[in-house]
Amino acid sequence: MTVTVPGSLGLASEEVRGVLSLARASAPDVRFAVRPEQIELHTTGPHSRETRLACGAALLIARLALQGHGIRPLVTLLPGPSAHDAAAAIRLGGYQEPNSDVLALLRSLGANRRTWTTFPELAAWRGLLSRAAEVERAWLHVRSGTELVLCTFTQGAAAEIRAGQAMQRVVLTAGTAGFTVSPAHDPMSLSALRADLRPCLGSTLVPQIVLRLGSV
Repeated sequence: MTVTVPGSLGLASEEVRGVLSLARASAPDVRFAVRPEQIELHTTGPHSRETRLACGAALLIARLALQGHGIRPLVTLLPGPSAHDAAAAIRLGGYQEPNSDVLALLRSLGANRRTWTTFPELAAWRGLLSRAAEVERAWLHVRSGTELVLCTFTQGAAAEIRAGQAMQRVVLTAGTAGFTVSPAHDPMSLSALRADLRPCLGSTLVPQIVLRLGSV
């Protein structure tokens, strides 16, 4: 049975369905509520750090997909009762033709990555990935030659959603250059990681996710 998706933000029903299909592929546990004036993202599981990171990842893709349709998304994190206590709400912020960066990131969603027999030189990609994080108000710290730590400037639920967006943008940006970046399943706990990096990051940066350069 096909569930009818209403139009929203000036887009027809099928266009909204396409936007949600792209976003759900990255985070199937995120629920979308579509209303004429806004698209809401809700976490379906417990309100944990992991679900907020996933919500941020889905939010970034929804934003890109909307930009691909010429929509400039206006995002509010944790908007409260006005958006039924959603993790995020997207409203119409105007219209703008998608630029080349947006189109490249959208292509990266379905692209096959090259297989690297040796890792690319960090200097060649550090600026590219750092700028991607900075677009989402995050910071990328190089911990080793193939390990990166994504940091935010604050703690809390909104910062974790923002970290999820930054993570997804960094991953897709790496894809535009033909290599992979993925979250590391590091046995070190987040609190231990933060304690380990405090001497070099100080108190202004909050480590959120460890990312690794890799190959497929």
